[in-house]
Amino acid sequence: MKKNKIKKLKNLSIVIPSKNEGPNLKYIIPKLKVLSSDIIIVDSNSQDNTKKICELNKVRYVIDSCLGKGDAQRIGAKRSNCENIIFFDADGSHEIKDVIKIYEYLTVKSFDLVITSRKTGGTLDTTSNTSVGGFIRAMGCEFLTLIFNILFKTSYSDILYSLKGIKKKKFINLKTSENSFGIEIEILTKSLLEKYKIIEFPSRENKRNFGKSKLKTIVGLYFLYQIIIYYLKYNFFSLLNKTRVEK
Repeated sequence: MKKNKIKKLKNLSIVIPSKNEGPNLKYIIPKLKVLSSDIIIVDSNSQDNTKKICELNKVRYVIDSCLGKGDAQRIGAKRSNCENIIFFDADGSHEIKDVIKIYEYLTVKSFDLVITSRKTGGTLDTTSNTSVGGFIRAMGCEFLTLIFNILFKTSYSDILYSLKGIKKKKFINLKTSENSFGIEIEILTKSLLEKYKIIEFPSRENKRNFGKSKLKTIVGLYFLYQIIIYYLKYNFFSLLNKTRVEK
């Protein structure tokens, strides 16, 4: 009995920021090509075979400004050809099948931003589960999510997981400026400020296939600073809008 052939998702771009992730890209690109005709690898001066892998798989290869993940996402979004964008990590940790779920939330259910959660979806990242540094990072993520929920009166379970989808126009409208990993918090907080329609659903985090994570534990302190600053900005603009309405 033949399996049903998966049809490519219409009007979907998949943006993949990458740096020295050639072995992982070799694995995930063929799987993602089944789902999208517009895949953009945004490369940060990789010293491996990333470019050759992109050429062999016939996906777009774009060089970023070597400023970080946030910058790579903006470059990829601007170069995308479709109305819907999914940001996908190059390390192979994201569930490829969840691309379909994100796409449905963006198109069928008309959400502006779709975020995913390792907290409710589970993680197979052995570093997070077995090392002291991994444990600290996992607890730090929960702490940051708790602080975020208290300040913004939300109920998210994971504000840092990078697998997400957003409408291209909505993303550009956010005018993000974070260049590194802080882009995740900036996208969420600015989307709240713009009153975007947001949903979170569980997603399993798989073990990285090759290489090591580029996210340092100490970055968590910057994430906390970000949350506080955006909270102050959020309340300032909310108060400003309220004053305008009353007038």
